[in-house]
Formats: sequence, structure tokens, C-alpha cells
Amino acid sequence: MATFGFRQYTGTFNIVHLPEAASQSFVDGDAVIISSGSIAVATDDDDIYGIAQMDASGTTGTMIPVIPLNPSQLWLCQSSATTAESNKGVGYALVVTSGSMAVNPGSTATPAFYIHKLDPRDGAHTGAGGRVIGAFYYTSMDGIGG
Repeated sequence: MATFGFRQYTGTFNIVHLPEAASQSFVDGDAVIISSGSIAVATDDDDIYGIAQMDASGTTGTMIPVIPLNPSQLWLCQSSATTAESNKGVGYALVVTSGSMAVNPGSTATPAFYIHKLDPRDGAHTGAGGRVIGAFYYTSMDGIGG
């Protein structure tokens, strides 16, 4: 399932420009990490630095705008599975596949994203792909020492 990744909802959002690592495939809205001073697509839901604001260029060293994660932010993202009101207030793992990043309400094993609320624009839609609003767990944030 292709998703729109993570989008700004509320909070302080600063943009920094960091060099792209070699052979990257992240897209706008994907979670990224810092690897040897360059950004690379996140491959798990730990040590996430921020959210890419443009697609990878495919050229090593291209400067990519990134929003570093911080605790004041709320993010809009999609769910990889059905959600319900009971998902609010719970931390879940992420699906960290480039171009298909989402919160995974089927897994609390490595909570990285806390669901604050279901997006009211979806109405009764709660199936996979439904939108949720939430925050990254402090322990998932590499940029602030998580």
C-alpha cells in the first residue's frame, strides 16, 4: 500500500538540509536516519532523525530538506491496518518501507508512534489507509538523543 508518509500537523517544524547518502530510495514524507553524516531511509522504527521533505535524487551528496523530530510535534500519517477509538493513547510500531511508511496498529512490540486521535476527515472509514494524528516516542527520536 503506497502512503503519503508523515505530514506536519502541529508543533514546531524547522527544516535543515542534509546530504543524501549513496543509493537512496526514500520519498517525500519518509522517515530518515543519519548514517555517516548523510541521510538514509529508516529501516526500523528506532533512531529516526526526521522526515524527508523531498524524494531522494539518486545522487550522493544532494542536499535534502528534512524536518528533525521533536516532542512538540504532531504528525498526520496513515494506518497499515484497521483503527478504532481504542487505538487512541497507545504506542505502535511503524511500517518502515520506503514509499509506504505508516503506523502499524497491529504491533506494540517496539512502540515508536503514539496515536493521539483518528483523523475526523475520515468519518466512519477505519480500514487500512485511514489517517491518524500522533507523535513519535522520544525513544525513537535520534536527533534529540532518544
